[in-house]
Amino acid sequence: MSLLRPSVVQGLRIALLNSKAVRHPLQKQLQVQGHDKKKMPIIPSTFEWTRMKDDLHFYLMLGLLPMAALITYVNIFVGPAELSDIPEGYEPKEWEYHRSPIKRWFAKYIYEEPQKEYEKTLYWIHYWSEKKYWNKLDRKVKQLMENRLDYKGWYWVNADKIIVDSQKALKEEKIDISEKTCSDQV
Repeated sequence: MSLLRPSVVQGLRIALLNSKAVRHPLQKQLQVQGHDKKKMPIIPSTFEWTRMKDDLHFYLMLGLLPMAALITYVNIFVGPAELSDIPEGYEPKEWEYHRSPIKRWFAKYIYEEPQKEYEKTLYWIHYWSEKKYWNKLDRKVKQLMENRLDYKGWYWVNADKIIVDSQKALKEEKIDISEKTCSDQV
């Protein structure tokens, strides 16, 4: 669409100019035949308008004709899926449940698996409920501190879990190193 944008805008602008200024070809002749000073009438060019129409037809045909041919071929020669007995021990894939071959292809190669989408949704529900819970608790703590005229500060330090875990790991390594050096000295 970015290729079409300049020609579409210019074409629409010219179409609006043409519709307002010159409504009929005879008006052009009347403008030229006036008895005023000899002036050349300014008529907008139709180059951009025709270019926009040509681009629009080209890109529509570039996309619509192959798509129409593919859909027609699939519907005539392949056709919809038919139910058949499932062999024992075979578990159908989720994309095999679609009736149309085009939908099956999209489900197999383009769309995510339904189970994965479901798990993503569950994750976001859990994430937002946790966030809502901690924000509610935060507001409650602030409200209680305000009501009881407590010190206007936090009783814990907000820190990232990664930083806390890395500090714990460093402390454990120092303890392990000091134990090894003590056992080596004895």
